[in-house]
Amino acid sequence: MRDDGHHGAMAMRGEDLPALCADLDAALRELTAATDRDPSLWTRGQPGKWTAGQQVAHVGLILTRMADAFDLAEPKLRAGTLPAIPRRGLVQTLFVAVVVERGFMPNGAKAAAISQPPDRPEPAATREALTRGAGRLRAMGERLSAAERDRIWIWNSEFVTTWPYRLPEAVRIHAVHARHHAWSIARIPARG
Repeated sequence: MRDDGHHGAMAMRGEDLPALCADLDAALRELTAATDRDPSLWTRGQPGKWTAGQQVAHVGLILTRMADAFDLAEPKLRAGTLPAIPRRGLVQTLFVAVVVERGFMPNGAKAAAISQPPDRPEPAATREALTRGAGRLRAMGERLSAAERDRIWIWNSEFVTTWPYRLPEAVRIHAVHARHHAWSIARIPARG
């Protein structure tokens, strides 16, 4: 991870999914590394911000919800009833280019209600949710051809941006999001 919490650009085609999944795994390790080194961080945060544990839980909640949505889309893809991904407007095109492709996620967005973490997330269950969510997306990618990975998509309707995402883009945005929160966790003051 760079010092500013951002990561370099990656290709996002169906054929790139194994590399994207490996990058997501690395990002999730970065997300939990600080609390692995210092478990007391789990219940600490910057003043007025979520604790490290809440940030990890927030990432896990979104990862799980998007994996659920892709699980619902797969039968439609197989049946030939999943429509083509809708065209993108200018704002989403810019978002995908800057945030998803280049890995730059700005601070300050308000988390959607559905992604609000519990007050005291349980560490083992929270980490397991991260692993399980990433594994579900990887397993789906392994079941699909590269062309199918490019065709399967979901509406990101419950979160801050209500846009459609293809599977490679969803995997990438989770890696970017995890690194964004890893950077935030790294800024939590040391216990003094």
